[in-house]
Amino acid sequence: MESGLQSDDLPQFEVYTDGGCRPNPGPGGWAAIIRPAAAEAADDRPAEWYLSGNHPDTTNNQMELQAAISALAFLTGLLGRCVIDLYTDSEYMRQGITEWLPGWERNGWKTRGREPVKNQQLWRQLDRLAQNHTLNWHWLRSHADHPHNERADQMATRARRALTSPAAAPPAALDQAQPAEVSVAVKASYNAARRMGGWGVVLRKGEHVRTLSRAEPRTSANALLLRAAAEGLCALHRPCAVLVLSDAEYLIRGASQWVRSWQARDWRTKAGQPVANRPEWEALLVAAEPHRVHWQLARPEDTVDLALAGELAAAAEPDEPAAADPPADP
Repeated sequence: MESGLQSDDLPQFEVYTDGGCRPNPGPGGWAAIIRPAAAEAADDRPAEWYLSGNHPDTTNNQMELQAAISALAFLTGLLGRCVIDLYTDSEYMRQGITEWLPGWERNGWKTRGREPVKNQQLWRQLDRLAQNHTLNWHWLRSHADHPHNERADQMATRARRALTSPAAAPPAALDQAQPAEVSVAVKASYNAARRMGGWGVVLRKGEHVRTLSRAEPRTSANALLLRAAAEGLCALHRPCAVLVLSDAEYLIRGASQWVRSWQARDWRTKAGQPVANRPEWEALLVAAEPHRVHWQLARPEDTVDLALAGELAAAAEPDEPAAADPPADP
């Protein structure tokens, strides 16, 4: 992804990742902590983002790779190109991406011994996402009391244990008969002439309400919706049953029906065209993974939270015109 911005002008983040399984191979978990650099701290962004997930049959190396892939996909979808310092205790991943990968590509994804490279699909994903950013890779010694590395390890362990603990393992999706613990109302306001807009999110748990909103220049209406939904889901601090409400069919039908088919076709539509807003969709999938999510179409007149989200989105819409127009969604 090319950008005319200098590195000093790009959002800057620290990312701490970890992953593993027990036994190896076996059930595994991964986690990532995304921390804005000190200069990036802002009232409209959280101090940190926490991502995690699991897989019932995997390996340590696959979970290490998945943690980095998910973190980079999340930042790509929400913010585009960033300057990232990524910290990992996996020498396999750090050396693979910084030293071995160019040789694998030259050799047709074969090792020096002419054997197929293991975890090739994950390495290709990681390489594609890494090219979207200015990325510096750092190795940390495992269990050396680095607070963020230790926390990522704890999160990955919890994600893994959720697969083997009957009390902790949630169903893959939220059944409509089950009550949601949290509702997330999502709304966007978009100025097509200026290609800019704002989004609003209302999170509700019982009588407790939290609101989020942000202006987004140089964007599209559908990208706004996807970023809003991802931010709303990432604002939840633990896995839970979530009801996502929106009046946008693109978001609700896409998340509940279309996206898995797109993935199966390597992110192409039935007509064979590239899916629009792929980075934003990938970020939303990462944000939704820890939760049991039900996606529901609704009208602002039917729910006060969706109406409030619309007001927040309109208020967040920037006043100044964007510097350049991106292509509209097909």
